[in-house]
Amino acid sequence: MSEPVFSDNPAARRYELHLDGELIGTAEYAVQGDTVAITRVYTRPTHRGQGLAFRTTEYAVDRIVADGHRVLPVCWVAEKWFAAHPERADALAERR
Repeated sequence: MSEPVFSDNPAARRYELHLDGELIGTAEYAVQGDTVAITRVYTRPTHRGQGLAFRTTEYAVDRIVADGHRVLPVCWVAEKWFAAHPERADALAERR
């Protein structure tokens, strides 16, 4: 397996994960002012169990924070990622 390539696809409102030129994972998002909600993290079934959903989530969080926003983890994968990375709690938006 080659190294994953991550990118932002603003038109589709998702971060994408490609392997060997093939789209195999996404982290969908919704922008709400200065908060970006991660609404769904998906990895193709044939690539699950390799930690790629967490890697996609990490990429999404890093990009969101780099753009000056806070993260609202709506998807259970994003919530689980934050639970596993308490050191990144400063990236979290307050729930209303």
